[in-house]
Amino acid sequence: MMIKNLDELIFAVSYHNIDKFHMFMRDFKAHPETFDRYASFLCERIKLEKDFLDSFDFFVFVPSTDPQRTNYSEKLAVYLSEKLNKPLNKNAVKKIKITKELKNLPREERHKEIEDSFTASLAGGEKVCIVDDVTASGATLEEIAKALKEAGASYISAAVAAVYKMHGV
Repeated sequence: MMIKNLDELIFAVSYHNIDKFHMFMRDFKAHPETFDRYASFLCERIKLEKDFLDSFDFFVFVPSTDPQRTNYSEKLAVYLSEKLNKPLNKNAVKKIKITKELKNLPREERHKEIEDSFTASLAGGEKVCIVDDVTASGATLEEIAKALKEAGASYISAAVAAVYKMHGV
């Protein structure tokens, strides 16, 4: 999966079947043991890729504008930060626009819906790893990477628990 403004992507699992991907998403968010298992898978995958772990300075996560909902990207970033002994910058990325849930939109509408929804604050030159729980279209990662680039990031990677990869993509 190619995502604009992203230098590297690492993930625990990928799905080519959208129904299985959605079943994973529900299970991941509804069962703490599933979250722990896949967070651990992603952590081990990152450890195996020593170059990946050394390629960034700190983690950021996909911020939310809804304080009532569990932010699984943040929860995953906290887990990875603790297990991999890499800092987590909770203030580098902010969501500045309320958007519809992307999973409820057709793929072609997701990029337009999330466009210009994030801002980033960096000193400049940082190497950043965005943590997300799942990605299907890459729209959110693309927009956060764009904001980080505009703020001066020199390298942007992403770590994701599960990726939906359409055949041929």
